[in-house]
Amino acid sequence: MTELTQVHHGADAAAEVWNADDRYAVKWSGGGTTAGVETTAFLAAAGVRGVPAPVQTISSGLWSEHQGKRLSLAPWIAGARAAETGLSTEQWASYGALLAEVHSQEPPQHLQDLLPPINPVSHRMPALTRELNHRLTTQAPADDLEAELAETWQSHRETIATLLERSAIAPTPGKRVICHADPHLGNVLVAPDQLYLIDWDDAVLAPVEQDLLFMLGGMGALGPTTQADQDAFFTGYGPAKLDPDRLTYYRCARALEDVALWAHQALTGPDRKDCLEILQGVLSPDGLAVRALA
Repeated sequence: MTELTQVHHGADAAAEVWNADDRYAVKWSGGGTTAGVETTAFLAAAGVRGVPAPVQTISSGLWSEHQGKRLSLAPWIAGARAAETGLSTEQWASYGALLAEVHSQEPPQHLQDLLPPINPVSHRMPALTRELNHRLTTQAPADDLEAELAETWQSHRETIATLLERSAIAPTPGKRVICHADPHLGNVLVAPDQLYLIDWDDAVLAPVEQDLLFMLGGMGALGPTTQADQDAFFTGYGPAKLDPDRLTYYRCARALEDVALWAHQALTGPDRKDCLEILQGVLSPDGLAVRALA
């Protein structure tokens, strides 16, 4: 009999993950799109070793449908989360090389058609931000934690409003490549043989700025924390000519996502206090929200 152990990592409330006997990672997801599984299958087949290939179903599919969600399997990677261990200089260079290899793959037409141009989560953020703004600025808080959340929100209303405005402006066109769209260290596993980039639910076809924003500061311990780390990443990645307008757009879109989702979870749970502290970090002087608008 296969023993399933639930894995409690990540902030994706739409997905549940189990470890099946240290053989498979079992994911039941209602978020993202089917493009994520298709993308990992393509990248693994193309020889990108840092992307685990999905295990086919008995009908040769990449996932099955259960209760309106996708159930998929991938090999279980026995490794630590880079968000917990950090990366050495050599590992930062290896990660840069891995992401460059992902970006260099030319997806077939059917995958280009399937991959969305913008992270699906981003489409929901303007409405959620306005809903949160109404509640936190016009309604009495239900408890002390919501009162602190409202105070944090109101003290940063101008920043949040500017993020909302700038993330609504379409970025300048650029060459579109396969992007993970969430390649922070929480989605990187450090295994004995190499690094692995997991959780491709939000994969998109977009300019490289969509992914590289995570390597330019403002992500706390989920990105490079020193100039040496950042330099090592780009040594492995190679030359990257970033468009300032596109970078501002993607940083603002991500910052708005972090603000709205962490604020919402601070209201609804779970882990309300932790979520409030993360939100305060995003809005801090060294957080992504402020850096995005610099």
